[in-house]
Amino acid sequence: MTSADANRQALLGRTIEELVTWARRLDSHRRFPFGDLDVSRSQVEVLFLVAHSDPPMTPGRLAAELGVTPGAVTQLVAGLVAAGLVEQQRDEADARRRVLALTAGSRARVQSFELDVVRELAPRFADLDEAELETLAGLLARTSEGR
Repeated sequence: MTSADANRQALLGRTIEELVTWARRLDSHRRFPFGDLDVSRSQVEVLFLVAHSDPPMTPGRLAAELGVTPGAVTQLVAGLVAAGLVEQQRDEADARRRVLALTAGSRARVQSFELDVVRELAPRFADLDEAELETLAGLLARTSEGR
């Protein structure tokens, strides 16, 4: 291994350590919007993927995003539907497909939760200007894209 390769691996290690720290920090907030309901971590992830999906989220795309089977998505979604957090609708573009949408109450809870988390964590980003924040968001988006 060259020194350049070793340096790159060390930098990737530091980056992953920081991401793990952020994941822990963000995970500590996961129950706030749904504290009165028994919502699993996977179900919270589904809620946020559905909330930010454009175009609307389909069960098949959700399975691909989560890296799980369609059967697992069926179970996750069924629990969210039963809790009144998600509804399944016919796709306007293709009536044979279903799309997932947050219920009005769930959408309000997710939006409120996100605003609260942003407000709480904003001071940690105070030293970054808008260009740096844009770069950070873009780099994280690039690294989350599947290969």
